[in-house]
Amino acid sequence: MIGKGIQSVKVLLLGLLLLSCIFAISQFKVSRIFPIHSVRVYGAPHLDPLYTQQLLMPLVVRGFFGIQVETIREHLLQMPWVDEIYVRRIWPDQVVITVLERKPIASWNDQSLLGDDGELFSPKRDTYPDALPKLVGPEGKQIQMLEYFRDMNRLLESLHAKIAYLELTPYSTWDVVLSNGITLHLGNKDILTRLHHFVKVYPKILANREDDVEYVDLRYPNGLAVQWKGVKKV
Repeated sequence: MIGKGIQSVKVLLLGLLLLSCIFAISQFKVSRIFPIHSVRVYGAPHLDPLYTQQLLMPLVVRGFFGIQVETIREHLLQMPWVDEIYVRRIWPDQVVITVLERKPIASWNDQSLLGDDGELFSPKRDTYPDALPKLVGPEGKQIQMLEYFRDMNRLLESLHAKIAYLELTPYSTWDVVLSNGITLHLGNKDILTRLHHFVKVYPKILANREDDVEYVDLRYPNGLAVQWKGVKKV
């Protein structure tokens, strides 16, 4: 009885092995009969073409019917610049991949990029866009800083200025450098109110004199102080 049981197991294992071989051979034949001749990638200006090719080659050798679309998507989603991936097979021999890249708003602590969704990602530095605003602050504060960054830029629209540098210091004070070169010290409270006050008085005090300003101190309860370049501090 035991001998018959062992014999049955051997027959079953042999059958499974034969089925595996038949499946592998059939897949090989299908890949030879319906090979992929074209892989087109759209919307990926920051992806390394050589690296992308090396990543995709092992995934498309199975031919038109053997391609695992979800596997391609999962592999490409691991790349830092990639936000979303759409993969399509087009009969008889094409694969079309559409890449939606992340949209960086600013650099973060000179180590990462901050996306418009508040998420950090770290691609190669030589792929960073030029002239990105810089945000500097404590770890975990990037979403709060992004919200202030957007609110401040809205307030600055009437001056045709934008934030080039925004820092939340270890003392919880806010410092800003504008695109026109003016530095603002905003302190640690009523940040947007103080910036709004700056926007209101700007045309009266600083218009056409941006190059003469070293910084503007807005930490006073009822006013501000301008430090002019070349003028000694009192």
